[in-house]
Order: sequence, then C-alpha cells, then structure tokens
Amino acid sequence: MDAIEIRTCTDRDLEVLRTRWPSRADVHGSHHARQMEGAATYLVAWRGDEPLGVGMVQWGGCLGPEARAAFPGAVEINHVQVREEFRGQGVGTSLIGAAENLAVRQGRTQVAIAVNDENPEAARLYARLGYAPTGVLDVSEYDWTDDDGVVHHAIERDQLLVKELTTLALSTSD
Repeated sequence: MDAIEIRTCTDRDLEVLRTRWPSRADVHGSHHARQMEGAATYLVAWRGDEPLGVGMVQWGGCLGPEARAAFPGAVEINHVQVREEFRGQGVGTSLIGAAENLAVRQGRTQVAIAVNDENPEAARLYARLGYAPTGVLDVSEYDWTDDDGVVHHAIERDQLLVKELTTLALSTSD
C-alpha cells in the first residue's frame, strides 16, 4: 500500500476533490478560498491520486468565542475529515501531525482542537495524540440542507482540547 502524503491544497487538487469527493455547498471550495486569503491552510491527505481526508489549520486562532477567549494564542485545527473507506488507516493522525508541523514552523506552540460531544472516536484519537481537555465549551447553532433539499437545524456542543507543541514535534519526513 502506498504511503499517505499530506500537502497543501492546490487549484488542481481542488478540482480532484470536487470530482472524487463532492461536498455539499462546495465545502472544499470555501476551505480553499480561506487558504487563498491567508487565513488558513487547507491540508489534503493523498494515497497516489486518491484524496483520503482533509483538515484545516486556522491561523487566526480558535473559531468558538469561548475557546478564543480562553486560548487567544492557539492555532486551531478543525474540519478534519477522513473518507469512511479510509478510516483506521492513520489518515487522521497524519493530517493532525502535518498541521502540528506547520504550526511549529510558524513559531506557534499551542494548538487547539474542538471535538463534538457526539464524536467519541475523534475524542479518543485526539487524546491519544496528546490533546488535553480544557473544560472550555462552545455551543453553535446552524441550519444545513441535505442532499434531498431538506433543511435541518443543528446544535453542536464542542469541547476544546489543547496541546502544547515544541520543536520536537517537527517530523523529519515533512
């Protein structure tokens, strides 16, 4: 099996993502646009020419107001998603490691990840990778439309986890 490669999303990558892993409301496009503005880095995990997963590094800090107030110097990793058929293969771990390496290269020492109460698998992954609970909670409400055009209302409770980074976090493979 080919190795997992993590790289910053390019215009060409965006077209491949849109074709091979379509998203509602062109999420890939909006993440790429934030990257082009300089506000974030959109990372894509690949095996050969197959996109496996994605993740964002938010350079402006935590998105949730409570998290931002509690950890104003943190970089937030968010929107980490791994396609279902590639879960359990180290893709999420690779994406988070690449995001941490980027943060270290930018001189940042604190990284935050918000995890939804309804996502225990992600919470276990983040704990295994050294992210500690902070007790900070952000609640967000939003509407979203499913593939059949039905609008749903969602309320998310996200717990903030934080990890302190050192230059040792920088891998030699990047």
